[in-house]
Amino acid sequence: MSEGLGAVTTTRAELASPPSRSIFDQTLIFLLVALGGIALVLVVLVPLHFLPAEDAVILFQYSRNLASHGAITFLANGPRVEGATDFAWMALVAAGMQVGLAPLWTTTVFNVLSLLTIAVLLLRLAQIRPTMRRLLLVTGSIALVPQVLAAASGFAVLADAALLTALVFFTVKGRAVPAALFALALCLFRPDGVLFAIPLLAGLVVRSPLRFRSSAVIGSLFVIPGLLHFLWRWHYFGEFLPLPFLVKSDTPRFAGLFVPMSIHDSLRYLGFAAILLAPLLILRRAKHLWLTIPLVLCPTLFYWAMRLDQNVGGRFFFYLPLSAAILLALNWAELSTSQVVVLRTGFIAWLILLAGPQWREIRTFRDGQFKEVKAISEALGRLPQHGTIVTSEAGFLPYFSGWTTYDAWGLNTPLFAHRFFQSSDVVQLAPDLIVFHPDWTESCLASPSWSNYTDRSWPHMTRNLVLGAAQSHYELWLTSYGSEFYRQRKHWRYGEGDRECWLIRTDSPLHAEIAAILERHHGIGPEQSLALEKAHDQVRR
Repeated sequence: MSEGLGAVTTTRAELASPPSRSIFDQTLIFLLVALGGIALVLVVLVPLHFLPAEDAVILFQYSRNLASHGAITFLANGPRVEGATDFAWMALVAAGMQVGLAPLWTTTVFNVLSLLTIAVLLLRLAQIRPTMRRLLLVTGSIALVPQVLAAASGFAVLADAALLTALVFFTVKGRAVPAALFALALCLFRPDGVLFAIPLLAGLVVRSPLRFRSSAVIGSLFVIPGLLHFLWRWHYFGEFLPLPFLVKSDTPRFAGLFVPMSIHDSLRYLGFAAILLAPLLILRRAKHLWLTIPLVLCPTLFYWAMRLDQNVGGRFFFYLPLSAAILLALNWAELSTSQVVVLRTGFIAWLILLAGPQWREIRTFRDGQFKEVKAISEALGRLPQHGTIVTSEAGFLPYFSGWTTYDAWGLNTPLFAHRFFQSSDVVQLAPDLIVFHPDWTESCLASPSWSNYTDRSWPHMTRNLVLGAAQSHYELWLTSYGSEFYRQRKHWRYGEGDRECWLIRTDSPLHAEIAAILERHHGIGPEQSLALEKAHDQVRR
């Protein structure tokens, strides 16, 4: 991931002998060191000035229920649900809550620790003595990669990367005990960690002179505990697979195997890693190239076969720059005079492939500060009586309101993970409030050409919500989507442009209270909302 790039740039710069450093190289190194210090400060300040990502808040919802009720549930005192696949990350956030630490502060602490851990391990793989300057150089390089924004948003990106780097470190050192333990920890943090852990541990056994002993250690410290955890979660949740896996695997595929958009999203990171590793291809004595199988090939094929929803900052492809960093670090001494080539080509590759995405992620991070939705949700939570919500955005609303919430996409509602949400579900559930974010080309009003949809896609889901509401009695309200920064950047007045649709059931006992809350928070009322949607539909056509 980003971590990889960080260490790569760090090591290459630090090991270049002084006579070979040009003014360009020295300036780049100085800027990366400075950026490293700035990045650490900014990461620490994130909880003071920013909100987490919508999907990160979903995990915080599970953490709060675990901390408060001792059960892994999406709804307080509700049924057990495995919508938060990052089990250990959820448990860490829950532990922080129990000692009074807000979720984003917990993730920030582990982000800082993970950054430093990655830097130390990569320097040690390159057989370079860690110093403060070198650690800052690594951190500055990490700050240039989009995945760091995902970590700042509350995801376990940097923690995952630190565990994977530690696993590789002990694997190449042939130390089965810590390798097995870090492999288990990685899989507890992310179930798809098995894509890395199993082939890495298999490689350790094959390369070990004491294969039987290594196999026994891995079996007792990784395989058996891992199987026990899997059987426990299967029994606990009553689901063989996590709900997000069911949703993300329910998608059309190219040649019956791969998802075209997932392939497309991976290309810039694959290209970046390939450019960084190109100097290794000309080395006659390049070491540990077998690591490309567990670090690149296996996970890439898996992610190509999945729908990668909420791929904030390209977070699912964290392993590609990280893998390049690990392989370069392991071959740093062999690179010799090519080290400066790695530095320069890496910088050029970043400018071409990742600088644009990095800037867009920074902008998206600011766009996605849903302070208005948070305020509305908190106001709903203060009502003496709570109602029910069906929503496409199952983070801020349930977390800050405490209302019973059904996730129409299915990530947190088992019924809709196993089968796609239908318009009849709106009639059956009769929620007090329906909230969804349609694509720009979609409408919040039903069209005569629409019919009930069964294939899973975002436009189909929002259309089914609208069709279901049309069968009952709901009135439309609109709010602007995203932050004030987003509206100013797009030159939209409130209620124009990208919007969120709020449908209030007219016969709900909470109708008046919900409408009043929306009105207090700049919601556009039914009459004007209908006019705006009709105008939007005409422009769209």
